[in-house]
Amino acid sequence: MPLTGEATEARSRTRQHYDRYPFGFDQEEMLQEKLERRVMGEAIRNTSASDLIVDVGCGACRVARLVSRTTRARTVGLDLSLTSLREAQRSKPGPLVNGDNLCLPFRSGCADLVISNGVIHHTPDARASFMELARITRPGGTLVVSVYDRHGWYYYAWRYLGGFIRALQRWIGDSGLEVSVIPLFHAALWIFLPLATRRWLFVPFETSRNLFHDQFTTPQCTFHSFEELTGWARDAGLACEEQRKEAAHQLATLRLRRPAVG
Repeated sequence: MPLTGEATEARSRTRQHYDRYPFGFDQEEMLQEKLERRVMGEAIRNTSASDLIVDVGCGACRVARLVSRTTRARTVGLDLSLTSLREAQRSKPGPLVNGDNLCLPFRSGCADLVISNGVIHHTPDARASFMELARITRPGGTLVVSVYDRHGWYYYAWRYLGGFIRALQRWIGDSGLEVSVIPLFHAALWIFLPLATRRWLFVPFETSRNLFHDQFTTPQCTFHSFEELTGWARDAGLACEEQRKEAAHQLATLRLRRPAVG
């Protein structure tokens, strides 16, 4: 779909943001938690070696790394950020594509499993992005999509605490945040993540910094309800098989299936 000038500018700001702060929060313990306890982990475990999985907004390619531990299905990762893709190449995840989830460079119905984890809410049009995910899901295939939950705690953290942080960023800059707010965020992660994942985690400061900017200073962020998502699914001809709040109720996740033909 052709983008408006405003949408093009929003996409450019998002690309620049994640080129500067690539999302790579993929410690081994976190990967294992996603494989064991998340909807996408269950969907990956149910694939076979002949299946094609497309990871839209792949970042550091956590999906490909999870697949390598289980069924070894074929995976293709797509991301808007070239820096994120270069970082991902270190783990040799398989084919990577630089592209936009508002216009996916894949044929319709090509993928057995499509995964988009915490991505489409960073686009200028989350519904249009969802429709693109649905388009490339084959008949009988599965789509797992996670977005920020409109009724979760993070909505208020983004709106109020995030609003203050973004104003502070304009005043003291990123270097100021790195000596004031981000060390506090880093310390909080050392406490919160072991409680949330039930695993001990070593979190490097760079990881905390990039996660902080993903959570609070990203230039485009929207929030959505299960009702809104299931409405999109109906419009796309998908059946909802599961809905679940994940990531400490930050994300609303749906597992959807496109009915088989015949």
